[in-house]
Amino acid sequence: MAAPASTAVDNSKATGWPSPVYAWYVMGVMVIAYAFAILDRSIISLLVQPIKQQMGVTDAQIGLLQGLAFAICYSTFGLVMGVITDRTDRRTLLAAGIFLWSVATAACGLAENFTQLFIARVFVGLGEAAVMPVSGSLIADYLPPKQRAKAYGILLLGGTLGTTAGNVLGGNATAIAEMTRAIAPASIDALANWQLVFIAVGLPGAVVAAIFQLTVREPARREVSKQEKWSLKPVVEQVRLNAFAYTAIMVSAILNVACIYAQISWVPTFVMRVYQWTPEDVGWFLGAAGIVGATSSITVGWFMSWLIAKGRDDAPLIAIALHGITCMVFGTIACLSPVASVMVVAMFCKAICSNWSTSALLMGLSQITPNEQRGQLVAFYTLINGLIALSAGAYIIGLLTDTVFTEPTGIRYSLTIVFACGGAGAALLVWAGRPAFRAAAERAKAWAEKS
Repeated sequence: MAAPASTAVDNSKATGWPSPVYAWYVMGVMVIAYAFAILDRSIISLLVQPIKQQMGVTDAQIGLLQGLAFAICYSTFGLVMGVITDRTDRRTLLAAGIFLWSVATAACGLAENFTQLFIARVFVGLGEAAVMPVSGSLIADYLPPKQRAKAYGILLLGGTLGTTAGNVLGGNATAIAEMTRAIAPASIDALANWQLVFIAVGLPGAVVAAIFQLTVREPARREVSKQEKWSLKPVVEQVRLNAFAYTAIMVSAILNVACIYAQISWVPTFVMRVYQWTPEDVGWFLGAAGIVGATSSITVGWFMSWLIAKGRDDAPLIAIALHGITCMVFGTIACLSPVASVMVVAMFCKAICSNWSTSALLMGLSQITPNEQRGQLVAFYTLINGLIALSAGAYIIGLLTDTVFTEPTGIRYSLTIVFACGGAGAALLVWAGRPAFRAAAERAKAWAEKS
């Protein structure tokens, strides 16, 4: 492979892989950290109604709180985090991020108006900007290539656990608030139930940050190319060489993730408005769907490993395409169903592939990207993912509901548009980009063998 982004592999500092037991312990801690990240990010979706009642905000403003407020720093600082990830101590970077987003989540519970809540959500995004670049990079240095597909899938298990916990805790806000009042100072009695939920789910993350910093070691970097430090030229050349491959895998994953964030942000409100479910009912339903979704974190790794063993270097793209098809088909059925029972079955079917795209994206980037550029490429993905999937996905649904589908049940049509267009677009882009991705994977393998 003619590698303009790198000239030779330097594994002089990587004498052997870490102990498998310790490597999987680190994976376990990262799964827990990621679960708290998604919990703190998504808990607001079950608290929409009480926040609206207390602060008098619109659906569009709620969309901003769930999307843009979080995505501002999550996306833009992700690029900085990517560069730092590729050049410095990754465990300290992630530990600091965990601590920041946890404290910021608790601060959401102290907000007295829309502006204060918006600012707190911005800092949640700043802390979480470290999650994907650092985790993706650490996995590649803790586990050999043959185990990475499964590891990336297991990492996303944390996302499902976090979403499930958020649904259950948010749906039972009153009970959580009462337990918090029982153990907290009397000074918080004036806070509303939804505010206490933010505090209750935010502060425990600080303990996870301490555990990560104290027990996780920085591993030796592997598959490293000799390049000038702090230079963006190699990564620019790498992207230019494989432009359509990167475009296909990143944009298709983003379209599917937009469907996921739309679901996380607005499906609780959808089922309460359309089927008149209580928050408690919604919490347990989405929690059960989350258990089904948890299996997707495991199945995607095995599915990609099976395809790769059969010589299919485009396994990540195939996984993303299947995820898009399930979003399009089952998401549409769920939203348009006149009866709750069909909606429930369709949502469960949709959950089967819920974590496939992000896992496949991380695996695909590791296939075609040198080690010291992976953090930057994941961070770039995080940027455009935040701008499109996180910001636009949540906001568009709120805007359509405020201006086009203005009846309370109109939210079903806003969600249908996102699920159908996002899933179909992802599947079509993958189909067009598979040849370019296979060529990029072949070049990467040839270069690694030659080096």
